[in-house]
Amino acid sequence: RNLKLIAASLFLWASGEGLFLFVLPNYMESLGADAVQIGLLFSISAVARAVSMIPAGLVSDHFGPRVALVGGWIVGVITGVMMALSTNFFWFSIAFVLYNSTGWVIPALSTYITRGRGDLTPERALSSVFSMYSGGLILAPFFGGMIGERWGLRMPFVGAMIMFCISTGFMLLIEYQPPHPAEDRLSPMTLTTNRRFINFLFLIFAVIISLNIGFDLAPKFLADVKSINVAQIGWIGSINAIGGFLLNQLLGRRPPRRGLMLLMTLILIYSLILVNTSWIGWFALAYFLRGGYFSFRSLIGALVTRLAPAAQYGTSMAVAETVMNGAAATAPALAGLLYEKVSPASPFQLMWLLVPIAIFCVWQFAPKYEGEGRASVLLKPEGT
Repeated sequence: RNLKLIAASLFLWASGEGLFLFVLPNYMESLGADAVQIGLLFSISAVARAVSMIPAGLVSDHFGPRVALVGGWIVGVITGVMMALSTNFFWFSIAFVLYNSTGWVIPALSTYITRGRGDLTPERALSSVFSMYSGGLILAPFFGGMIGERWGLRMPFVGAMIMFCISTGFMLLIEYQPPHPAEDRLSPMTLTTNRRFINFLFLIFAVIISLNIGFDLAPKFLADVKSINVAQIGWIGSINAIGGFLLNQLLGRRPPRRGLMLLMTLILIYSLILVNTSWIGWFALAYFLRGGYFSFRSLIGALVTRLAPAAQYGTSMAVAETVMNGAAATAPALAGLLYEKVSPASPFQLMWLLVPIAIFCVWQFAPKYEGEGRASVLLKPEGT
């Protein structure tokens, strides 16, 4: 029951967020921002998410994850209203950064889902629930693009607020999940002695850099270089969500190391298509493949559960999220500079170098399951 409520809440939240998610760079540009400012705002927002993660993970481990989940949903509604009411880029930036700070719900979600998964494997439970976010994005970008084209780019934010409020109602219904008994808890500092976990953090930082460098500015690239309008970007975004929903189901049934390698291959193909084609049908295919990106969190979360004890799921996932958001903070700023100073295609072209290197590193160093042969990183968490 609880996981179904969370899945429904994610679906509804994504149905609101999808109304504006794929036209964000275009809306920021309408408020007077250039590519460098847009990239910088995405980076600052990622920093805000990163800063919020570890405190939220500690809260989840000590008070139960429901506290962080409900709090994040409520703050998301408030900051969403602030975005809808903003009239210039400065105030929108403040609201957007605060909105992104509610990313602290991610480790709480992963902890709640993992602990309440029953007989499901962690990767199956995480991918099944998180795939509902992609499901909620299927129609929302199409309608968001149509609304933005007809009534202006502010109106998708207004529609999003309605969906956010309904989503919050579902989240309020989930049951309290108690933390681990005090005698079973471990000091967060014990993670610093878990060498396998620390090494894995360096690996995922490199992975997220390679995936994000050509991600946030893609709608602007389509508008500036490929002459795609807002409505077209909206329905391409819906294709992206369909890809995310279907590919999440596929990738979630594979060992997470292999799934992560396949995900990165799909993103590499996406970047090649985006730069080297001009037909909107090819862009739709590229965005379908790009949908695999939404699986990275569940795949990495499943790997984290093999490297940390259950009593530290909240903290370990929060630390992993902090590292991922640190990478996500670096990539857009670099992409914005490349876009303005080198060429609009250069962020995507850089992916052609970075992604194959990242795939090799995951193949060589990521934790392997027992069925995949000799493990490059042992699966048994230290101290268990």
